[in-house]
Parts: sequence; C-alpha cells; structure tokens
Amino acid sequence: MIREKLLAIRERRSLLIARCELQRIEVFTIIERVERAAAWIDRAKAIALNLRAHPVWLAAGVALLVAARPRKALKLFATGFSLWRGWRNLRAMMERLAPAHPAARRAY
Repeated sequence: MIREKLLAIRERRSLLIARCELQRIEVFTIIERVERAAAWIDRAKAIALNLRAHPVWLAAGVALLVAARPRKALKLFATGFSLWRGWRNLRAMMERLAPAHPAARRAY
C-alpha cells in the first residue's frame, strides 16, 4: 500500500518536472522575443539621442531629402507632424487618466 503511494508520488513528480521543463522553455522563448524587441527600441532610442546631440546631421538629411524629392518630402513631413501631434494628444490623455505620480493628480 505504501509502496504503491510512493510509486504514484514518484510518477507524479516526474510528470511535474517534465511540465516545468516545458514551461521553462516557453518562458525563455518569450524572454528572447522581448529582448529582441527591447534591443530594437534601444537602438532607435540611441539613434534619436544621437540626432538630438548632432542636429546638423538631421538638418543636412532634411535638406538632402527636400532637394532630392520635394513633393515626397512635404508628404513625409505632413505625416510626421500628424504622428507627432497624435502622440502628444495621446500622451496628454494618458497623463490625465493615469498620471505617472498619483500625488500629482489635479482636483477637478
């Protein structure tokens, strides 16, 4: 009787260990995807900081784009401005709904 219970416990333990191993593999796969996405975001952030530190490069690129294709440049600038304005509005709305610092909530 006790031997049967011990065998059942050992079998259950081995199944749980196998399940844990599969879950570890799934977690590592998810972490790998997140790290790749974070690396892309970090790279974009580094480029933006570099452009902010060297605005002459940005101005030269804009001038080159305008000189090469003025119509396309105008369309790109209009799209970029719309995206920037949309982001500002979204960020302002998010700040109103859930401020970063709860103590900073305004009394309405």
